Amino acid sequence: MTKRRLKKDKRWAVIRFCFFAYIFMGIFALICLRTKVVSLEYELGQLENQKIELMRETQKLSAERASIYSVGKIEKVASKKLGMGFPERERVFFVERTEGPAPYRASVKSDTNNDSSGRKRLKKINGIWE
Repeated sequence: MTKRRLKKDKRWAVIRFCFFAYIFMGIFALICLRTKVVSLEYELGQLENQKIELMRETQKLSAERASIYSVGKIEKVASKKLGMGFPERERVFFVERTEGPAPYRASVKSDTNNDSSGRKRLKKINGIWE
């Protein structure tokens, strides 16, 4: 064999090696990508199951909150456990709103000013509600 032919054979051997190495790395990359896709699909399935579970728990907690904050339940707890009841008509009085950002003051003095329904009305005298 001549030098030239040996050189040509070496070149082809290197080219064949590079070709097979390139094919091998391509197959290896495809396998790695496929396993990564499968693991991501598995993780996605787990997250979807977790989402469904959390949505059920949210609905359950919403229903529980609605039952706790229902007017009937609050009224029942207030009357039975706390001993509360509706106030008597004489003990209810209304306060009118004033305009402006001035601080509000209240007085405990009784006044004989009553409106048409018999409720006591508060008056503002010198900036003080009485």
